[in-house]
Amino acid sequence: MLRTWSDAPAFLLSCPGPLRRHHAALLPISQLTLPQCLLGGEAQLSAFAASQPSVAARAFFASLPELFGNPHSLALIRRTCGAPPNGPTIVHLRFGGIRSARVLKDARNGLVLAENHTAPAITASNHPFADGLTLPALMRRIFACGPLAHRPAAFGGATLPVTPLPPDLFRADLADLDPAAEPPTGLEIISLAEFRSNAFATGPVRHTSPDLRAATTAAARDGAPFVLLPWNLDHPGSTVPALVERTLHLQTPSQPAVRLLLLPFNYAGPAGLIRRLIRQIREELPNGADYLSGVFIGRLSRLTALPLLRRLARVAWVDGNDPEHDWTARRLAACGFATLLLAADSAPAPEGITSIAVDEALTIDAATRFGTLSFRTHLPSLRALRELLPLTRSLAGPAPKRKKK
Repeated sequence: MLRTWSDAPAFLLSCPGPLRRHHAALLPISQLTLPQCLLGGEAQLSAFAASQPSVAARAFFASLPELFGNPHSLALIRRTCGAPPNGPTIVHLRFGGIRSARVLKDARNGLVLAENHTAPAITASNHPFADGLTLPALMRRIFACGPLAHRPAAFGGATLPVTPLPPDLFRADLADLDPAAEPPTGLEIISLAEFRSNAFATGPVRHTSPDLRAATTAAARDGAPFVLLPWNLDHPGSTVPALVERTLHLQTPSQPAVRLLLLPFNYAGPAGLIRRLIRQIREELPNGADYLSGVFIGRLSRLTALPLLRRLARVAWVDGNDPEHDWTARRLAACGFATLLLAADSAPAPEGITSIAVDEALTIDAATRFGTLSFRTHLPSLRALRELLPLTRSLAGPAPKRKKK
């Protein structure tokens, strides 16, 4: 898979994520606990390491690779990794989106990419990385998790070689899970009413959510299922906030049709997008604050806690506008969830995944660190959502009965 890079004495792997969750700037992969190991760049890193045991034995995680920028710190990396001072060059593999690509000086830099920008921004600023298809000049190769509609280039226009990765990479770290094992902690879920930025960034969220206890009790009574809704925080054109608002317009806090469980991924640390969604619900819906205790946000920091999530939710909606939607849908289906792809184009859905045609165009203007970006997206209209809700409930099946104590 790594071809001529396999001689590297050490591999540094990195991805976007909240820095306060890591206790060191450099640590062995075997000691790494990721905040969201189910989706996004963190999950892709985990799956890649599991698929390459020879690499994993020499692999270290760098929470901030650009931090190592002078000869002293670069020499420190080699000593920490056990690499000889004047030996072959270290390899740095970056996971996550193109706009979040980072490089390590004095290394062979590669990007492991699950994004496929079939609908890039229709307008972008003059920032050199605003288009989402330009990589830093030190990037040397792309390792692609699937076909690329638009091939990214290095800054300056240099064409980068692309190495296709095995098509089943999305399940590589799921193979050794024991379905009979008692799941440990590792599933963090709170309601939007309980959300606090600092607690979510530092994590894990340690307290048991009273809102979640109340919702699971009510779900056993009213049959309104939990639905997973992955949210790529690194994609400015995400329709997830609009989809959340539209879904809530079709229900009341006391009589929900479904209970939404957002799964944010590619989360870099600042929680502005989550806070903005909370404000949007408060301001755009009648008595909006009443909805916040019934919309949940969660993440999985240990794959062994996957049975806990499956016990809670059985169906997932995947935003087809997200450039990672193909990898996300395959990943969730492999984890045992009935996955509905809200398809933004006519491309066929991955095998085993149900495609739901969306019927309303929406232009999203996003203020980002690269300036204002505009995206032409598609999402279900209120009429289409009314048809999607009963399908979701039928796939979820009857709510599991609560055990009597």
